[in-house]
Amino acid sequence: MENVVIVGSGPAGLTAGLYAARARVKPLVLEGLEPGGQLMQTQHVANYPGIPGTVAGADIIAALRRQAEEAGARFALDAVESVDFTVPVKKLTTLMGETLEARAVIVASGAGARKTNLPGEASYWGRGISACLTCDGAFYAGRKVAVVGEGPAVRGAETYLARCGAEVVATCQPAEVASFDGDGKHLTGISRRGGKPPIPCDGLFLVTARVPQTAFLGDALARDAAGYIVVSGVRTSVPGVFAAGDCARPRYKQAVIAAGDGALAALEALAFLA
Repeated sequence: MENVVIVGSGPAGLTAGLYAARARVKPLVLEGLEPGGQLMQTQHVANYPGIPGTVAGADIIAALRRQAEEAGARFALDAVESVDFTVPVKKLTTLMGETLEARAVIVASGAGARKTNLPGEASYWGRGISACLTCDGAFYAGRKVAVVGEGPAVRGAETYLARCGAEVVATCQPAEVASFDGDGKHLTGISRRGGKPPIPCDGLFLVTARVPQTAFLGDALARDAAGYIVVSGVRTSVPGVFAAGDCARPRYKQAVIAAGDGALAALEALAFLA
């Protein structure tokens, strides 16, 4: 029987692990299929409190994991396939075929950008292609950027980037894009379909819906139409189950917000166990 199982190992999950471990409840952190979450794909972070200058997202994750591990958190390279929260003891079935029982659960499974899967996207993701205006917009002050997306959010992205000092040279829909092009190290432009001229640019921002990684929950927790876990603070619809970070935050997806959620979820879980 575990005291606390934490699902996810991004800033929310790792911070929850740190706080729970310091309370000596020996939490188990299930790292998921992509340990470290979305922050691992961010090359330059310049707005994480206490870290001046820029740092790679992977370095932040490594430091958080080391801190949690040194405090006593345990880690398993596994992901949750299904859950049963209908009984007082929470049950989680993993992809490795294990059934875990826990007194409290913190879901910190994150949310990923809905990618286009067009040629060049994987190669230049984090190397000119971004889905986070707040994270990366300021890096393009005085440089040329393009916006690829649909709906009213595109206009908001243009406004935000202009405020950052970037020059928005073009906006287009994903269906117009043939490929994302670069020099092997960094994005240099966009090739378009239908014989349209290419768009040279230093950076590109995808304005697409984020997808919360919550499908494994089924009907175990209340979720909204987009799949985000419905919370009051960090409390879910099931006592003893808490949600932290991007999987429960449709709007602001920032590492520092996720970390704060993780701390709060751990404290709430400890209060539940008391």
